[in-house]
Amino acid sequence: SRLASSCGCPADDLLLLTIQHHYNRSDTKEMNNSSNYFEVNLAKADFKFNAAHFVAFENFRERLHGHNYRVSVKLIGSRIRSDGYLIDFGDVKKVTRKICKGINERILIPTLSDVIDFVYKEDGSLELTCHVDDSKFVFPQDDCAFLPLKHSTAEELCVYLWGQIVSNLGVPFLRGRG
Repeated sequence: SRLASSCGCPADDLLLLTIQHHYNRSDTKEMNNSSNYFEVNLAKADFKFNAAHFVAFENFRERLHGHNYRVSVKLIGSRIRSDGYLIDFGDVKKVTRKICKGINERILIPTLSDVIDFVYKEDGSLELTCHVDDSKFVFPQDDCAFLPLKHSTAEELCVYLWGQIVSNLGVPFLRGRG
């Protein structure tokens, strides 16, 4: 078994986050048979963040722009535990809200980019240079979310958010839940 993620980003900036635990699937009706799986979708109005970004790679740079992102979490597990839960929604909601709050109203800075360099200034600003077209930006550091991404695309954001949710909940906890 493994944890996996997938996401899609249609025109309205819906960021669909999936946390998935794979099992052999069958049509048996026994609740806790190991070949069954259980799926829970969790979406709340406050699972959202607003952020500015631009995507840049060799020979291409988007203009700086923003999105209103919505996050939903899909959980799939092998069994319903004795407490009646696949997982306690309260735990997932708390973690997801915390992660969204941390990047809300920020400029997303992909720290692993091979075409963007940035310098922290003593005055608390960040000077960012995109080598595709030598454009320069200056932002207050407090307005930036420094993310370990190569690009600030919806797909890489999905992987980042998935990793943050799993990390905050804890892999041993998730595996223990099945």
